[in-house]
Amino acid sequence: MSDVLRVIDFGRVTPLRSQTLWHAVAYGVSAGQPATLSFARPSGPYVCLGYLRDSAEVDQEYCSSHGLPVYRRMVGGGPVYLDDGQLFFQICVPAGSVSPSRKDALRALLEPAVAAFQAAGIAASLDDDGEICLGDRKICGHGAGQIEDAVVVCGNLIEAFDHERATRVLALPDLVQRAETLRLMRRYVAATPAEPAAFRTALTAAYASGLALRAVPGELSQTELAAVAELDGRFTAAEWLAGPDRAGQSGRQGRQVKVRAGIWTFAAETGSGARVVASVVKGRLDRVVLTAPGMNGQAQVAERALAGVPVSAAAGVLSRFGGPGRELAAALAGAEGRL
Repeated sequence: MSDVLRVIDFGRVTPLRSQTLWHAVAYGVSAGQPATLSFARPSGPYVCLGYLRDSAEVDQEYCSSHGLPVYRRMVGGGPVYLDDGQLFFQICVPAGSVSPSRKDALRALLEPAVAAFQAAGIAASLDDDGEICLGDRKICGHGAGQIEDAVVVCGNLIEAFDHERATRVLALPDLVQRAETLRLMRRYVAATPAEPAAFRTALTAAYASGLALRAVPGELSQTELAAVAELDGRFTAAEWLAGPDRAGQSGRQGRQVKVRAGIWTFAAETGSGARVVASVVKGRLDRVVLTAPGMNGQAQVAERALAGVPVSAAAGVLSRFGGPGRELAAALAGAEGRL
């Protein structure tokens, strides 16, 4: 591995290029370019979806009517809303230079980002779930994956965050779940007041130190530039946006939305038309809303009984409410182990 950390600041770029540029860097690093730290700020808002996720998770009609492009990236994770209030960074290294353990590699590639936040005056920490937080709030969204022989971790400095739009771009037909998702997002996802130039400088120094490399300004190679052009076409093709075949996943019941690690919402409907919407915080039911005519007015009693209960114990609580309760328990069980 080279002793150089190539640093490329792409500046303000189109939403499409804010994705295709770092993918091209990954192909370049895989082919022998040095480890690379890159920065980019999208010139406008858009939505980005993880490689294996269903495009139906995005409200395509809303995005189209509001001029929001939707792209599919090559690494995992759910749909996210991105705009020019976020400065994105990507650290890309040869796969052989990091631990084969995904958890260990991710932690090693996120720790310099934590140091940079701290150097920029933000008391950030890397929590037990591997997320960069300020207290109990996520302040840096990240995604990670391997593209050919390169490992890449993407993150962001969130200078401003539109919680309402970040929720609205999601396909959430249940208005109760939408409201709960927005409530949790406002509570657990926060912007930070770091100055972007100072953060870029601190991040460059932190990654150079953490990887024991010498940071030098760089640019894309001709091969990488050609890859950008190819990726521009690929990422705007309908077939790519549709995503890979998800055969075998259609049996999943309910709609689950992750807000941050350990915090999510879930909504599902039973065969008889009863419905459950739940907000979960660190394994426990934070709020539950039940619509179940068959419970003869006991739905609110059940909701209160479920508050604070571990998700795994919800079935036992609901079983006390007879057949309708057991039916709701089966619907809620669809959420366990999904995220």
